[in-house]
Amino acid sequence: MSEENGDDVISEEVLYEKIDHYLLTFGTDRSLMCVSELDGFLTALGCSIKELEPDVWLNAIWGADEDQPVWDSTEQEDEFLSLVLIMYMETMNSLLFGDFYPVYLEQEVDGEFTILVEEWCVGFIRGAKLIGLGVGGDREFFDEVLAPVRLFGTEAGWEKLEGMVDEEVTFWKETLEPSILRLAKHYHPEMQATSKIEGKRTLH
Repeated sequence: MSEENGDDVISEEVLYEKIDHYLLTFGTDRSLMCVSELDGFLTALGCSIKELEPDVWLNAIWGADEDQPVWDSTEQEDEFLSLVLIMYMETMNSLLFGDFYPVYLEQEVDGEFTILVEEWCVGFIRGAKLIGLGVGGDREFFDEVLAPVRLFGTEAGWEKLEGMVDEEVTFWKETLEPSILRLAKHYHPEMQATSKIEGKRTLH
């Protein structure tokens, strides 16, 4: 996404900061909590051939009916919807027509930076369940391509990770993006996206 250039263009950094603000301010324990989770959620929607009405997946961002935000103003609600729709289009274009750049978090410990994929995978699992991704069809294929995201995005997977050595964890991280692309191409054989490990976007 281009940097801010005039009133009609929003920079990627500002987009993420604003969405994070709304999610943290109005979210509950059942809501998506950050931009990384939201990107994973939207990517899952883009992987499927099915399409959901925007109202369905927009409401699912927050959780159940009782979790829907009570906005302070119509302008506030409109801004959030506009921001999320911008990110939705960016995610769809990245996945289907350009380079696949998942939005991961980044953690610094003692001067060393680590890419965190867990939040993204949690969001993907949420989106996959909502749209019925992987239900029916070739169970062996779906189990294979969804294995990495289930490993990093579910409690059962986190328990397995605790018993792995660093090399195993690294292996599964490296299979995550190729697996998601295989899944997307299964439903969208015409897609041209590739994954560039060096160019992946992260949030600090």
